[in-house]
Amino acid sequence: MTDRRMWKYFDRLPLESEANIVTLGEGGTPLLDASATIGAEIGVGSLVLKAEHLNPTGSFKARIASLAVSLLRERSLAGLVGTSSGNGGAAGAAYAAAAGSRIVLFTLSDTLAMKRLEISAVGGAAFRVDGVGHDAASTRRVADMISSAARAANFYPMLTGYHYAPEAMAAVETIAFEIADESPGLTEVYAPVGGGGLLTGLYRGFDRERAETGTAVPTLVGAHPEGASALPLALAGDASGMATPVTSTVSGLQMAVLFDPEGAVSALQSSGGRSRAVSDDEIWQAQHLLATRCGILVEPAGATSLAGVIADARDGRLGSRSHVGAILSGAGYKDTASLARMVGSEEPPVISVTEVGGLLENLLVSHEAGV
Repeated sequence: MTDRRMWKYFDRLPLESEANIVTLGEGGTPLLDASATIGAEIGVGSLVLKAEHLNPTGSFKARIASLAVSLLRERSLAGLVGTSSGNGGAAGAAYAAAAGSRIVLFTLSDTLAMKRLEISAVGGAAFRVDGVGHDAASTRRVADMISSAARAANFYPMLTGYHYAPEAMAAVETIAFEIADESPGLTEVYAPVGGGGLLTGLYRGFDRERAETGTAVPTLVGAHPEGASALPLALAGDASGMATPVTSTVSGLQMAVLFDPEGAVSALQSSGGRSRAVSDDEIWQAQHLLATRCGILVEPAGATSLAGVIADARDGRLGSRSHVGAILSGAGYKDTASLARMVGSEEPPVISVTEVGGLLENLLVSHEAGV
């Protein structure tokens, strides 16, 4: 394997033989420098963006799926079974197909159409379950049932939380390894929070780097929608989740309860970090800013970390001495409605061939004149 990407950290991952690796090229995502654009505008010393949306299935969940399916192959398991808001399911389905295996998914009832299409296109079987994600008790109940059934039926649980699949979730730690290798001087790293697994994995990865290389652990900040408040509740000592349904419309972060409350809380407390609530409007604005200032298209969940950075900079928590990283977790194509919201409904005009010359001349002259 010449381009190992995530798997260059094979010796840090819980797989016994490299012969069992199932890969589509996950990991090794670029760390994009936005210091001269967004960073300068909000007044931070530097800003880098970890482009996890460029993974093979359009989100960081590709890392987890790669390791999960590799473990499935090594242990001769029958398949994957899991729950998902969309990205984890799409990743699991793609990697199961690559391994000649199968997956059964139980998703949110309102999982985005594009994510459902991704799952179906590669042969995944999915059932939408009312209440999952939005209601804390239903979410935990279904996840517990899936975990128990997976063990009984010789399936691997495709549940993206350390509580349910700690071995597969170790793949998330490779994000921290890559950041520490490329930009070891970051003072803060912002991550979007749904179930808490990404935040937990980042801390575990950075803490391992600290133990092995002496690299300092950055302050971790968990950015979440105001209408999905499981993280601040857990920080206050209540891991049971929200008493009312999730009101945020941000796909992927609509979690009324954390899968990894202990890990997420420990990640923030041990790194001197905090949670940061942002409104859906702030998230959409950050998504638009990434598109228009950096040419980066992410779904709203993928822009939530940047929304948190902008909000903290506005409130004086960040400044010229801050060297900030933000995780862009999911690709823009997954949420076409959010892209349509950015550009509006007006279609480009249709013109005749004979009109092209005059229009070109007018446009180019206007450009040269600075109009």
